[in-house]
Amino acid sequence: MVGVVAALVFLASAVGCGLVSDQGKARQDVKQKVEAKEQQAKKKVEAKEQQAKKEAKKEVTELQKKVNAKEHELKKKVEVGKEDLKKTVEDLKKTVQAGKEDLEKKVDDLQKDVDDLQKKMDELLKKVDAQGQQNQKK
Repeated sequence: MVGVVAALVFLASAVGCGLVSDQGKARQDVKQKVEAKEQQAKKKVEAKEQQAKKEAKKEVTELQKKVNAKEHELKKKVEVGKEDLKKTVEDLKKTVQAGKEDLEKKVDDLQKDVDDLQKKMDELLKKVDAQGQQNQKK
């Protein structure tokens, strides 16, 4: 009887160990499944993060291209404005030079007229003096 009890105890212990072993294995399986799901979730997050970075980089590149195009366009406008301004300055210089030359010519013409008038006045004064002397002789 002691032998039967010992056998039953041994059998119960073996069966109990089997249940514990099965529970441990079930826990390990659940743990592995949870870890696998966690890895999948991490991979999904990483993939979404990479995609978001890729899209952000693409947007930055596109925006940089737009900025560069605008900058180029503005530089062109500035360059055209500079050229227009240079042309306007040159035209004004020519106009001023022409006006200066015209004014100098007019001043020279007036000086000639003044000189001519001075000569005529001198001649008239000589004539008047000559007539005055002739009148005095008479």
